[in-house]
Amino acid sequence: MPRKKRLTNKWDLIKIKVLEDEIKYFKSCIQEHDTGHIYTTIDALETRLNVLKGIETDDPFIYHRDSNLI
Repeated sequence: MPRKKRLTNKWDLIKIKVLEDEIKYFKSCIQEHDTGHIYTTIDALETRLNVLKGIETDDPFIYHRDSNLI
């Protein structure tokens, strides 16, 4: 099971809440066709959310040196 980092930084908590709200919004925008870019956006936001939460990701482009990078 992936280890989660402890969320003590209040700014990280705010970022997490904003990202969760944005993901919810983009999911509501999905249509039957021509919305592939929305799926890509949701995936990118979910990856960023996992990094902030300290959940391991298999994305080879994500470096875990500094989780405060935007």
